[in-house]
Amino acid sequence: MTILKHILITMVCGAVFIGLNGCKDKSTAGKTKTAPFVEVTRAEKTRIVEILETTGDVVATNTMTLEATVEGPIAYCPWREGDFVEKAGQKLIEIDRPLYRQEVAAAQAALAVTEARLADLMAGARPEEIAEAKESVRHFEDCTDFAKKDLDRIKSLVENGSLPGEMAEKARVDYIKCHTQLGAAKERLSMLEAGPTKTEIAVAQADVDEAAAKLALAQAKLDECFLTSPFPGIITEVYVRPGDLATPRAKLLKMMDTSSLVVRAGLPESSAAQIRKETEAVVRLDAFPGKTFNAKIARVYPRIEMESRTRIIELKIVEPVELIPHLFARVSVQGRVVDDALVVPDSAIIATPRGSRIVYVIEDGKAHMRQVKTGLEQQEYIQITEGLKGGEIVVVAGNLNLKDGAAVQVGDTSSTATTEKISGEEKQ
Repeated sequence: MTILKHILITMVCGAVFIGLNGCKDKSTAGKTKTAPFVEVTRAEKTRIVEILETTGDVVATNTMTLEATVEGPIAYCPWREGDFVEKAGQKLIEIDRPLYRQEVAAAQAALAVTEARLADLMAGARPEEIAEAKESVRHFEDCTDFAKKDLDRIKSLVENGSLPGEMAEKARVDYIKCHTQLGAAKERLSMLEAGPTKTEIAVAQADVDEAAAKLALAQAKLDECFLTSPFPGIITEVYVRPGDLATPRAKLLKMMDTSSLVVRAGLPESSAAQIRKETEAVVRLDAFPGKTFNAKIARVYPRIEMESRTRIIELKIVEPVELIPHLFARVSVQGRVVDDALVVPDSAIIATPRGSRIVYVIEDGKAHMRQVKTGLEQQEYIQITEGLKGGEIVVVAGNLNLKDGAAVQVGDTSSTATTEKISGEEKQ
């Protein structure tokens, strides 16, 4: 009985021992892990272009609000919103002021009179006037000779006592009279033959200038009634109709120059120093879904907007497109360019809680953590400035739960995908 009991105890212990060993083997087998599978790519040097994304809208840089400067009824205004003004100087509005027209007519007549006087003065004496003056000189020469002889005869008779002394005095007065008239006739003939003096011409010219100035003033007042377009464009707003009373400084209509339409947008302050005129850009308009338009920066504002902390730019679309003010635009501007940048996909970069950035580099079948510094970004690619060398293999998928030095299973490594992808994006 005792032997049988020992045998039973021995069998039970053996069974327990075997069972425990079996459980231990199963537990150990369950704890054995396989290396995780990761996707990788090579870090390569290629050309990378920084793309600055922003939004804006279409605006006209050349607009005009027409206002009245005189008071009066609107006599001409055929315009409606959307009408096209074909050329600069085309009449837009006419204000009726009959008084201004009469002032112009009176000034024109006065100018004509002064011009005629000046022309007559410049023409000089007519031949008939000169001939008449010469005849007058001959007449008074004869009269003077006769009076001189008569004075000499009477003096002789007075000396002989034949005539009283009063007769000699009367003859002397007649002689002086004829001599004076002869001098006046000669002076007139000389003046006619010499023509007008410089002073006479200057006075006549001054009269003409004064009349012309008065006419210009009257015409300027009348011209204020005729408002014209400073440039060709489109009427955007009309405030009056024919018959309405215009008052000084009252708005009449608005128009814009369609050739001045640009896309106005703002770029962040961090890129403000790199912005240059003629930089290429791509514009997408919601009004033209699925289409992109090539553009260039036409103007860079010389300041940072205080509220938005952005620098305003204006872009001119180089392709033919019918723009409408206030269209919403999405803008992609070319920023800095690095021709030999070392780039990796952005999925290879992991941001740590401390703010640093790391990648996992594959060496001898293991993933090694590497801290890196980044630079430019283009689409889903990032430039590595420190911490990585060209040709090294980095993990791009399956890297979120990796630990430094962990063994991994690596798939196929593509050595040209990165370069081809970036090149393709630049061509687009």
